[in-house]
Amino acid sequence: MHELSVAMRMRSVLETELAADGDELVVDTVRVQVGALANIVPEALEFAWPHAVADSALLGSSTIEIDWVEAQLRCRDCSATHATPNVYSLRCPACRSDAVEVVGGDELDIIDIDVRRREAITPP
Repeated sequence: MHELSVAMRMRSVLETELAADGDELVVDTVRVQVGALANIVPEALEFAWPHAVADSALLGSSTIEIDWVEAQLRCRDCSATHATPNVYSLRCPACRSDAVEVVGGDELDIIDIDVRRREAITPP
């Protein structure tokens, strides 16, 4: 299950990007776009996320939300652009040509994070 290594890499990226304010911040939600051609199983990534961030002060209580993006193809022969739920047949539905190029659906992007300031603990 390579989704665990993907989750660990996303953790590393987020911790690096938020390092300047990391001691003061807590991430609640991480939203990612996953394309049908990215070779990621969304359920496996959702399962891996809490394990990848369990010991992170910044991300330990966060959840992951996944926006699924279908494959988008453009036909070089007829210029039609279409979404295809069937990534095993990359033919143009308009002209049946196999001269298609991927124009979307290979995404694996962090698109948004919900962050809040860590509540200060004051001694009694």
